[in-house]
Amino acid sequence: MITENAGDYSVPIKLDSLQDSAVTSVSVPLAQGVLYELTASQLLANGGPISCGAKALANWPDGSIKWLHLTFAVPEQLREDLIFKVTKAKQSETASVPKCLTYVSNDSHTTVTHSLYRFTLTHADGSFSIASGTTDHANNVIRGCLNLHDAHSHPCAISSCLVSIDDTLSLLDGSIYGLSVQVDMTYAPVDDDTVSNISSTSVFLLTAAHEAIKLDVTLHNANAAVHSGGSWDLGDANSFYFSALNLSMKGDGASTFQYRTEQDSPWQTHLTEAATNTSDVSIQQFSSGGKNWLSPVHVDHRNTLPFSVNGYQVAKEGEVISSGQRATPLVYWDKKVSFTIDNFWQKFPTSITMTPKEMLLSFFPAQKNHLHELQGGEKSTHSVWLSTNDKPDALDEITRSSKGVRLCGEYIHSEIPLYTECQNTHSTIQNLINNGLQSQNNFFEKREQLDEYGWRNFGDIYADHETAEHKDSSLFVSHYNNQYDPIFGFLRQFLLSNDPRWFTLADDLAKHVIDIDIYHTKQDKDEYNGGLFWHTDHYLQAFTSSHRSYSKLQGKGAYQDHAGGGGPGGQHCYTSGLALYYLLTGNPNAKEAVQTLTQWITYVYEGGNTCLELLLALKNRHVLGLKNHFTGQYPLDRGTANYINALLDSYVVTSERASLQSVEHVIRHTIHPNEDITLRHLSNVEETWFYTVFLQSLVRYLDIKCISKEFDDAFYYARDGLLRFAQWMLEHEYMYLDKPEILEYPNDTWTAQDLRKAHVLSAAYFYGNKHDHSLLQKAEYFENEVSSRLQQSDTKTYTRIMVLLMQNDGPTSYFKHAVLPIEFNERKIDWPAPAYANGSNVTRMVKAFGKRMLALSIRNEVNWLKKRLG
Repeated sequence: MITENAGDYSVPIKLDSLQDSAVTSVSVPLAQGVLYELTASQLLANGGPISCGAKALANWPDGSIKWLHLTFAVPEQLREDLIFKVTKAKQSETASVPKCLTYVSNDSHTTVTHSLYRFTLTHADGSFSIASGTTDHANNVIRGCLNLHDAHSHPCAISSCLVSIDDTLSLLDGSIYGLSVQVDMTYAPVDDDTVSNISSTSVFLLTAAHEAIKLDVTLHNANAAVHSGGSWDLGDANSFYFSALNLSMKGDGASTFQYRTEQDSPWQTHLTEAATNTSDVSIQQFSSGGKNWLSPVHVDHRNTLPFSVNGYQVAKEGEVISSGQRATPLVYWDKKVSFTIDNFWQKFPTSITMTPKEMLLSFFPAQKNHLHELQGGEKSTHSVWLSTNDKPDALDEITRSSKGVRLCGEYIHSEIPLYTECQNTHSTIQNLINNGLQSQNNFFEKREQLDEYGWRNFGDIYADHETAEHKDSSLFVSHYNNQYDPIFGFLRQFLLSNDPRWFTLADDLAKHVIDIDIYHTKQDKDEYNGGLFWHTDHYLQAFTSSHRSYSKLQGKGAYQDHAGGGGPGGQHCYTSGLALYYLLTGNPNAKEAVQTLTQWITYVYEGGNTCLELLLALKNRHVLGLKNHFTGQYPLDRGTANYINALLDSYVVTSERASLQSVEHVIRHTIHPNEDITLRHLSNVEETWFYTVFLQSLVRYLDIKCISKEFDDAFYYARDGLLRFAQWMLEHEYMYLDKPEILEYPNDTWTAQDLRKAHVLSAAYFYGNKHDHSLLQKAEYFENEVSSRLQQSDTKTYTRIMVLLMQNDGPTSYFKHAVLPIEFNERKIDWPAPAYANGSNVTRMVKAFGKRMLALSIRNEVNWLKKRLG
């Protein structure tokens, strides 16, 4: 529980099952106005302050810190909870001896000094050296560099290299606790007449807490895919084909090395017989080593499997000396450097080749008669841990403790509505959700079923609900691509239970979505650039589309109005999990992903400034799901809800007022508090069911305004709109499967979707000052029906059903028990007519085209047309 006494503000931090000296992290949400300067806070252990790295992740509009990320080494013999404290009178005595980093940087080099090593980076090419101790004695130095080889096995030349540094300060004494040294390299094109758009980003993460260095390497193809005919198959003309991506590390003179292939396997020692010894040992992971290692999920652009070995092999001088299923190699070089590749087997193909003079860590190893393919707009990230500790297994503890985050006492000030307060962790719905970890069809088992491994697949979820109509025993490949935000669902379960398995699922999925499922290009159509790819098309296999929905090998007419083909669309955009992931981990890539998706979906609904685009909007002005650019009205559907949520998430992570104002504009131009709801034809469920998703986004806006205590006109406009629709729902809504005859596919996904109604109705009860108990009763009816019906369902562990439960559970209990922040105003019955209902169609069109003509650019018009005719 958060406590406040005499101007002090304290948050307890519980550390369960942590060994002494483990390094861990925790994010602390703070109320507005509590902390403005980090120097006014400290972390206490056993009553005394300890060294702790602190980074403000988000701020309130008044400039105070909203989320704070802490990193620290757990003190030995910890007797009680840690306490994060905001106080005017900081304690001076220390409970530990502080360590710190120092660095100097000039135009050519950056040198970081730690008490146990010296790290030097060369700015020209991103190469680096690590010297154990603080002197660069030749026998202590390891030199490393990243090497990318093109399709002809030639080294790719570097055309630019930029270095940036970000530091994290210690709360104890203001010294540098952590450093992030980022190297952004672009590669020269093979053909001088073209732009390669191939780049890599290497991020070195150094901390004063221990001697290990983490290196994250991301390869990026920024070209747009061609996606001919709306299909996104492997083999695209703008894919980047390359033979290898390696991290080479070299030492001076011959030396010995030891390696371990798996966590519990014995150490193997390679002894040098002579200074000229060039023999090598390699550990290569070819496939997952799982029961379904030959799954068609791994097909290449030829629709064939690119490997024939199950698991990994250890070879000496080219001869296989041992093999196994899943390698987690750790190598110790007698230069006093040990290293490991994170998720080595999960992100196959990978390899480590060891010689006395060089270690080659291959994120994409060279393979005979096979090239690696990075699709246009795709990224791939691999992580390496390096340690100068003289213990061979020193990295075991560090890598283990780095894989999770810890929880503070409460998340009531998170500003992301979590509804964790008043949660019944033993409810029937919670028991259904627990199947995600405990049933025979849990989320980890789903990975095994599809073999959702390999660098492009790892972290994603098997969309097993799509197999319902699959008749034979062959594997049906379908990827989920974060529909209905399982990242958020997993993280919410982690906050509720503190079970690290939920965080593992969220962590793996978030990293996958950030790299693979988001279209990282600015070269395509603006309505595609930066977008989130749909899940694999319904009822169809992925074939060679990887995680990009549509394949030329898929058929047409799979379901009602199915045309096949397309690209990222506003109906599939989920940012709340990424925002929460950023706030819990401090991972800047997640924040960037939220902002990228928000920019994309903003364009989807607001468009650009060309006249040709407006002509297309004129043609499509009556199409469901599209904004009418002449009336300004947005569709009442999940796409608009996703747009609102993305804007809200951007507001949460940036506190930019413009995002909140955009939300208020969208709400005012979508619904009206006094509108005639019968004109919405909500009884046509297949076409309109997602109005509840929009209302949920409306509730989220109200929740965020409540936390900020902003009860203004915009708040009450949205609140009154909610109450209007809730009254209609009270009279007309029912469980979807009570009328199965009007549904194309009447299955239990509809039952899980019914939980949204409980959210909306319980929120209406709360924001109506808890006066109308029939709203709460109807909400509880839906919640009880969902739980009782799904409990009897054979499909209750299908991915989509599980994700819907995780996304939508919690609000009913929360709004039932939560205390009203104020007595809300009574409903207003005389709201002005909506702007989208004013004026004639002709006047609107003249104004719209006139505005575009004033900003006319022939270049922009031609560019817009070329991207759609190409």
